[in-house]
Amino acid sequence: MKRIVRTSICIALFVAAVSCRNDSIDCRSYYNKALEEISSEQNYGRSLYNDGDIKAARVIIDHALNIEGLVPMGENARIAKVPARPEYKSVVNPGGIARWDAQPENMRYIPYLQNFQFDMNVMRGDMAVSLDGKPLRATWDFTVKEFSPSCHGTFKILEVPDDKVTSDGFVDYLNSGAFKGCFAVVNWQRYLTLDAHHFERYLPYIGKLDPDKISGIIMKDSELFPYFKARSYYNSPVPVLMMTDDAIADGGKEISVDIDAEMISQRDAHNIIAYLPGTDMDSHERITFIAHYDHLGLMGRDNLYPGANDNASGAAMLLTLAEYFSRNRPSLGIEFIWLDAEEENLLGAFYYCANPTMPLDEIRFLVNLDMIADDGDILVSECTMNGTDHLATIEAINSDNDGYPPFEIALQDLSDNSDHYAFAEKGVPCIYFETEGSCYVHYHTPRDSYVNSTDVNFDRLFSLLVKYVESQR
Repeated sequence: MKRIVRTSICIALFVAAVSCRNDSIDCRSYYNKALEEISSEQNYGRSLYNDGDIKAARVIIDHALNIEGLVPMGENARIAKVPARPEYKSVVNPGGIARWDAQPENMRYIPYLQNFQFDMNVMRGDMAVSLDGKPLRATWDFTVKEFSPSCHGTFKILEVPDDKVTSDGFVDYLNSGAFKGCFAVVNWQRYLTLDAHHFERYLPYIGKLDPDKISGIIMKDSELFPYFKARSYYNSPVPVLMMTDDAIADGGKEISVDIDAEMISQRDAHNIIAYLPGTDMDSHERITFIAHYDHLGLMGRDNLYPGANDNASGAAMLLTLAEYFSRNRPSLGIEFIWLDAEEENLLGAFYYCANPTMPLDEIRFLVNLDMIADDGDILVSECTMNGTDHLATIEAINSDNDGYPPFEIALQDLSDNSDHYAFAEKGVPCIYFETEGSCYVHYHTPRDSYVNSTDVNFDRLFSLLVKYVESQR
């Protein structure tokens, strides 16, 4: 696997970066330190295991506490907290400080926290699969769908012909009894042709399987489908494994599975919210920067997902922007939100939008930074229709950005691939940014680590964001 070499100086084309503070503390160094701390393996993939999410949140809040003028905005007593009920996603309920109650010096952290809870299936025990006695490599040869239940045993393998994978016959075929005690091998690309809402393609079919008639599913494809947590709020009747064609190329006869899963009822989660007042005290408008700080945790006890690019990078950039603007106050105030549970289908964003600590209609523009530690010249973007004027401003800055080479801004259709979607659903003008390059190969794998990320694009992206904020009066 190609290793991305971290840069300590700018590429020659990248001229002097914006100083992070008036006393010349280097922004890039600040960003890298925060990125390394947030993506540390000591945070266990920033999920529930060993309080990894809380450890990462403490890192972020410890930085925030040292940023002059940054005000905690996690809870607001004037708000009647209500559940969020996004379509085709988990219900998100109000929560308390829960596990934070046992944290040392917890009171310094609590004011930044917006607490909520939801059901979540976790896999942090056994994770072993073999075909005909040959062990497969987790995260290389196979992943397990996040809604899968525990499974232990050895089962026969039977192939499902493509012509049986149809919207009106697939479930009946698998429940016919022909697959009793077996795992059925299904062509993933064929499965994607089944009629279903694009938010939920599993429950209409996998959710109807009879565990007395079939023991599990193997979805095979030319490339390994990454591990996700988006649909971890329910258990399917049988486990679903994703495998590469190469892993199952010899047409295995039997599969041995040892997978531990556990459904956590009302798992607690925590958004982190802070506000930096601007110099225009008469304006009620603000700019909002968001980035999710959670990641995937574990898929089995030995497969830890550090999530450096996704999305310790965005979380670190928000801290860096907050540090810079605390020393160089803009006209408008800036809200910073580090969102939890993005990997669980944007639940933290939907909860915030149902329970905003500042009015949503006072957001002039929202910028979502998700996966920005890559080395390409492409800046993937999604923008709401009511945000196109801001996009035009950003494009103009990008074309004349203090000598930095311009990004190729690749505008895509709005989708629910990151937290901005929840805000867009509420009518907030917003934009999403992701840098795209060679680091993407590590997406949702344990290889998405600090050493496999890069800061080569930091200076020009940071300058672009600073200049955009400074353009707003």
